[in-house]
Amino acid sequence: MKQISLIFSILILLFALILLSNTSKAEAAGSNIAVVNMQKVIAMSKQGKKADSILHSLVTKYKAKLSALKQKITTLHNDLKQNSSIMSSSEKLKKTREFETDITNFSSEEKHVQGVISEKRFNLLKSIVAKINVIIENIAKQKGYILIIDRPDVVYRVNSIDITNQVLSKMNA
Repeated sequence: MKQISLIFSILILLFALILLSNTSKAEAAGSNIAVVNMQKVIAMSKQGKKADSILHSLVTKYKAKLSALKQKITTLHNDLKQNSSIMSSSEKLKKTREFETDITNFSSEEKHVQGVISEKRFNLLKSIVAKINVIIENIAKQKGYILIIDRPDVVYRVNSIDITNQVLSKMNA
């Protein structure tokens, strides 16, 4: 009976040790997690600032083009409004069709501009994100991280696991 009790005690002790060893492994794995704020790295890096500048100049260029089209439409609309009573019906019809065509062209050009800007933004960000991912992967290998999470998705974290500034400094190096 004493032998059974001793064996039972040993089994319970072994079971407790197994549980404790699994817990410490889980805790060790938890300490190998980091977070990074990708938006901050993109916005604050030299490459991100350059991309922002390129996009800004592209937007400015297209904004001027759209503004000129809009001004033409406004002028035509005002002309129709003010002079429609003295215009012949054929002239009025011609101006109305021109007005409608210009509105359609403006709408089409606006959609084209949005597409061009979106595509340019995507291509610029794609190359920046690729560089950031390489840097993050290198940091993960050096520091032994098993998981790195983009910070906006993290509800709580301690500051010591945030590697944003490390990634940013390597991007700017």
